[in-house]
Amino acid sequence: MKALRHLLCLMAAWCVCFGARAQFDTDYSEDLDLFYDEDEPEDTVPPHKEYANMFYVQYSPSRYHFSDITPHLHFQEFAVGYARSFQVQEKTPLFVEGGVQMKYSYSKGDAAHANASYRILTFRIPINVVYKFYFSQRDIALAPFAGVNLHLAAWGREKLDGTDNDLYDHKVPNATGAEWERIQLGWQTGVKLCLYRTYIGISYGRDFPDKSKLPDLHECSVHVGFGF
Repeated sequence: MKALRHLLCLMAAWCVCFGARAQFDTDYSEDLDLFYDEDEPEDTVPPHKEYANMFYVQYSPSRYHFSDITPHLHFQEFAVGYARSFQVQEKTPLFVEGGVQMKYSYSKGDAAHANASYRILTFRIPINVVYKFYFSQRDIALAPFAGVNLHLAAWGREKLDGTDNDLYDHKVPNATGAEWERIQLGWQTGVKLCLYRTYIGISYGRDFPDKSKLPDLHECSVHVGFGF
């Protein structure tokens, strides 16, 4: 009888220990797994919103240089453009932007050029490399850029003494004394301040030096854009 009581006490103690162990395994193991999951760093994409498409307007007070042939001309230029942005790496704010721009240029001329006036319509293909420096977690960034552009003068006129001539017709002399070239290659550099989906920026650019390609454009620009 005494041995039976000892056996029952031993079985009861074993049941209590087994139940406690099962409770630990079921209740706390899940909590521990959850705790570890929460503490593990997540390898996610930065939370900044990037816009692949951009539309912008640009104003440029520019100078057209003619080497030693004649003094430079001052132009007022207005442009509209579209750019497409491609992120080089998913987690790095490095981008390549390419697009197209249409620009209208106007100059009243001066006494050095017989007071002739000029009007030019140009199409440009700019390609830039852009890096964005974000401020904290906000979608506000400073974005320096640099790149090259190919521009084609589709149309250009010189008005002199009431006569309107084709500026790119090499058979007809113009007041600058230079032969204007339609296609030229240039470069630009600048910086943009990105404020969520809008940005404002400034830039400077010019044509690559080539005395056989006149005029040589020197351009300072202010632009405002919108991303979508």
